[in-house]
Amino acid sequence: MVVGEYALVTAAVATLAISIATIPEGELAARLPTTAAKSQALVAKDARARGLPAARAKAALARAPYPKAALRYLYASGWLDARRDLTSCIFAKASPSGTATRVAAAVRRNPTLVRRLARMEVTVAQAATAVVRGASSAC
Repeated sequence: MVVGEYALVTAAVATLAISIATIPEGELAARLPTTAAKSQALVAKDARARGLPAARAKAALARAPYPKAALRYLYASGWLDARRDLTSCIFAKASPSGTATRVAAAVRRNPTLVRRLARMEVTVAQAATAVVRGASSAC
């Protein structure tokens, strides 16, 4: 029973962690937005690609509790991923620190993304927390 639960938790967290590195076609580092307008456009595009209403994704972006466009976008991306896979949402809400640690590890595996975040004065931990907060808000 415990092994099965661990496998389910690991799978759900892995889905959320992998999604940060693959937003869409693995281009997150190249397209991480620097302005609110770019964030809105990208979130709408990502929502349509996932079969979700762009208006709801933009609303999630508007609710993001961050001043920086990149963190707001990552929050909305976490929300989008969790809306597509509600299991991610449940585990992000149940274990936010553990999920953020795994997401941070996934981000660190993408050196281009880490450099881009650093140029935007965003730490890997902040990025991971934004994704997890967005995912947990989708429940």
